[in-house]
Amino acid sequence: MTLRESIEGLVQAWRAGDALRASAFFASEGIYHEAGREAIAGREAIAAYFTRFFRDGPAWRMSIIEVVTEGERAAVAYDFEVLTASGWQSRAGCALVHREAGAIALWREYQG
Repeated sequence: MTLRESIEGLVQAWRAGDALRASAFFASEGIYHEAGREAIAGREAIAAYFTRFFRDGPAWRMSIIEVVTEGERAAVAYDFEVLTASGWQSRAGCALVHREAGAIALWREYQG
């Protein structure tokens, strides 16, 4: 599986609300780091975070704008939206992704 395919699979798992499948794309010691939040380290902690978000978080949607890969690194430009009382609130972002031994070692987000 290519890095692009891993990213596409991860996003599909997110959209399906499948925390276990999403976390399986990460290395056992992988890091998931959203912009403005503490990094989450380890596949089990990532799975627990995704589970809580999918269960307790707001309605959301994510559109991938562009994925640029070079070897085992990628930049992912996206729009992320959450549903609030006043409607859909959107924010642009970019994630830098590093993969090692076929698994995501780092997903690091930056907000636009």
